[in-house]
Amino acid sequence: MSTPTVDQGAARKSDDGLVFSIGVTGHRDCDPASVPQVRELLETELRRLKGICTSMPIELVSGLAEGADTIAAEAALGLSLTVRAVLPMPRALYEADFSGEALERFRMLADDPRIRVDEIPLPEGVSAEDVREGAGRDALYARLMNYMVRRSNVLVALWDGEMTGLQGGSSDVVNSYLAGSTDTKPGASAVHIHGDDGIADENGDIVIWIKTPRVASPGGADGTDTSYLLSAGAGGLIAQRSEIPQPLLERWAGLQRYAAERYSDQGADVPAYPLSSDGDDAMSPIAKAIDREYIRADQLAMSNQKQSDRLFKAFGLMAGTMGLLFLVYAKIAALKIFLVGYVLLFAVGFLMFTLGARKGWFGRHLAYRALAETLRTRFFMVLSGAGARIDVHRVLSLTSIEHFNGFEWLRDAIRCSAPLAYESGVATGIRLEAARERWVADQSGYFERKLHALHHQHEQLEKVKMWLFIGSFLGALALVFFKKSIAHFDAGGLDGKTMLVFMMGLLPLWLAIWELYQNKMATRELLWQYSNQREFFRKAEARLAGAADDEAKLQITADLAERSLMEIFQWTIHRFHREHEPPAAG
Repeated sequence: MSTPTVDQGAARKSDDGLVFSIGVTGHRDCDPASVPQVRELLETELRRLKGICTSMPIELVSGLAEGADTIAAEAALGLSLTVRAVLPMPRALYEADFSGEALERFRMLADDPRIRVDEIPLPEGVSAEDVREGAGRDALYARLMNYMVRRSNVLVALWDGEMTGLQGGSSDVVNSYLAGSTDTKPGASAVHIHGDDGIADENGDIVIWIKTPRVASPGGADGTDTSYLLSAGAGGLIAQRSEIPQPLLERWAGLQRYAAERYSDQGADVPAYPLSSDGDDAMSPIAKAIDREYIRADQLAMSNQKQSDRLFKAFGLMAGTMGLLFLVYAKIAALKIFLVGYVLLFAVGFLMFTLGARKGWFGRHLAYRALAETLRTRFFMVLSGAGARIDVHRVLSLTSIEHFNGFEWLRDAIRCSAPLAYESGVATGIRLEAARERWVADQSGYFERKLHALHHQHEQLEKVKMWLFIGSFLGALALVFFKKSIAHFDAGGLDGKTMLVFMMGLLPLWLAIWELYQNKMATRELLWQYSNQREFFRKAEARLAGAADDEAKLQITADLAERSLMEIFQWTIHRFHREHEPPAAG
């Protein structure tokens, strides 16, 4: 499949979706003498990232604050990159933090038609007077940091490297991003940057650090340069590299491969089952964008599953035909044509195996299914207002699913659906009821139906297996007790004994193929998953009915989301291991 080239503007339009986001943090008081060199280094990094994102839109996200934010926005515009300004509060309030030349520069950028401006709405119940100054205003800047940490696929820091311990400062944003959480407490533990001696988490997030002196310390101790920061575990360590780690580049390449399929017409003929309905925009502006991404991930998962199933059924048919040819050759007619057919089928099977391995339909089906179900869960978390209570990336890390080959990019794809904020003007009770009816109750009924259908299918397969066993057993008894009688039976020139031995050889062959099909389809794993999911959703529905208030309902909804996601990832891991189990595995 050819990789489509994405028109950045056309693909993006005015909504969110699968967009590679470059977050920016840094000082307001960058040393003017260092700015030209800082901008040159920044442009080099932006060009590299633009070159990586060949199959999906890319944007730079900036708060347009004085200093680093403005430098980054202007550099991105100079490279024809999309810029999205995310303001921590309504623009009229935000402008109070600027004056003189800085205010003029902000207004010029905010009014630039090439820049899309998003405003994080004030929290529910908070007025403009409450955030004129002090802690209330600081909390709004913390919400911007929270969004940068949740949404950025990569963070660029124009920072002097000083760990100030100040909440909302550049060092706080860097630490929070690498920790994968906004719950870090600035100053609670020492954070140290080390040259990497094998301590870095190469599958985690990365900060592109362009050392930028401040006015307070012009020139800095070591001048201006670029390095790359990675998390080094929970001990307050940050690993510093001179190059972007290869595993991370491969992860981004995997994201581009998914984006190429997502923006192609593959799977477009698969029926779509939207999650959104009229009125969802009022509950969350990003709801329909998440729904669009869910639909495409779901279509691609089903499309790849169909290809994988076809390939496996062809394998089963060929295996059965090869067994039949060999039995006919051995017991009925030792003709060369049967051996030629056997060898030809073996060659075709090898070619099909090679094709399947190269296309990776099975692995892509699992990865796309994991993404689709995660997006489904996030959609209803956003709709209900409970989204801030669940950390999807934490669940990913706990299961280690993103460490599997072909799954690394899930972290970045999921990031693309992060909303600006989880609050809305719609009452919490109305939002919770929408999620309960359209997700909790609907999924509870769905898993109940699927569980019954799978049980019925499993019982039918077990009956077939039982009759195959009985046939083999009766054939063996006939050979033991009626050997002489059978030998005198003749049909078509073949004696009864030869025919019986042939059938006995054929029955176990059918049985083996049937068992192989059973294992590969993993009916037992599906039964297990559906049973657990049914229990989760059924209990959540009952608990929501008995909850005392909206706060309790939000917690129940978030707990259900975490349990359901964990179950999805565990099932995916089991299916992945079943397919890729090494020959020596027990």
